[in-house]
Amino acid sequence: MASDVVDDVVVGAGVVGLTTALLLARGGHRVVVITAEPVGGGSSGRSLGVVSQLHGTAYRRLAGETARKNAAAYRAMNASGFALLEELLTETGTAHERHDAWLVGSRPGGAVRVDDEHLAAARAGLRLEKLQRSAELPFEHHGALRLRDQIVVDPARLLSALAIAATAAGVRIVERERVVDVRVRPRDVSVVETGQAEYAGRHVVLATGTPILDRGLYALKTAAFRMVAVTGESVTALPVVTAIGPEGSTTAAPTTDGRLAAVGQSHAVGTGGSELHRADRVEAALRSMAPDFTRTDAWSGQDYRPFNPIAFVGLLPRGGGAVSFASGFDGWGLTQGAAAGIRISRDLLGLHRPPWATTIGRRFTRARSQTVGLAADVRAATELVSGFRRLAPTDLPCCATGRASCTARTTASSPPA
Repeated sequence: MASDVVDDVVVGAGVVGLTTALLLARGGHRVVVITAEPVGGGSSGRSLGVVSQLHGTAYRRLAGETARKNAAAYRAMNASGFALLEELLTETGTAHERHDAWLVGSRPGGAVRVDDEHLAAARAGLRLEKLQRSAELPFEHHGALRLRDQIVVDPARLLSALAIAATAAGVRIVERERVVDVRVRPRDVSVVETGQAEYAGRHVVLATGTPILDRGLYALKTAAFRMVAVTGESVTALPVVTAIGPEGSTTAAPTTDGRLAAVGQSHAVGTGGSELHRADRVEAALRSMAPDFTRTDAWSGQDYRPFNPIAFVGLLPRGGGAVSFASGFDGWGLTQGAAAGIRISRDLLGLHRPPWATTIGRRFTRARSQTVGLAADVRAATELVSGFRRLAPTDLPCCATGRASCTARTTASSPPA
């Protein structure tokens, strides 16, 4: 039996879900948030906790794949998300630190990409300080961009503070219940079903990384990828640094408890071999910046990269106006996730939409982005076929019958687990 009807049922308690719920409740809506894990147990809670408007080489990519007005809207979107989290951290008294954010080349060839990012960001309205080298960075680097006064916070504390503020505003948060079905009823009451109960609402918000109701084929518009993170001890003081290297970029940041952490080795889900080996490479990249670093922990997380290179936020296609969603933050989900909460909540409250939200909502996918997406889909299909080809012949009948007792035995050519 469904619970009492509320205005909005939000699925997911990361930064998107909690900021959306908080803003909706403050606007007078009755809101329920459902999360399969405790608050802070998802990808937002396991991030580096970097709240920054400098997102690696994002503007360089935007310059090649979308119109300049869309890149300017991306800049304004992140400024709005940053300002909201800054305000909420202050309002809730949540401990956080201020650090400059840097983009550097770890090898001479990286300086060109740093220069390209500087130019593309300036065209979008983000003013970055450009230096060839800086004594504030205690390691060799080639070209540098700096954005002053960004934020580092314990992500679990951030989400806890958002949850407390949302609860105080009247939001009901239901933890440890996994959504198994959403029955969408446009112009009526939709029902969100978990293994334990049903929750009825006039609108549903899917804040789940990728929409669990994929009526807009977003699985084909985004690429799932994983990143590997390490954390540990070091006496070397670092700001927030994204270093462009031969194996992609690595972002290092201090933690609020005095340690260092880094994330890197971005790769498509299901490809690239051992995550442990990738953790070693992230550690090596961090050691090039902080030679005395000693690793104490490692983990990996998942996000989604949009082929049209700005996150998707708004009404879910073919949802009859009854479902909103957000997806495709490309590893920078705190600022963008808070901005998504602004966009969704203002739409549902009937408030004036920020200009950046209107611009992004009307953008179209260019041919180049479509080509990138098609190529990624082909690679994913190839990896799947290759995986089946590596199975031993005796395993194929097991795959065909789907018997749970079958255990796939791979040949020596298989990638390490």
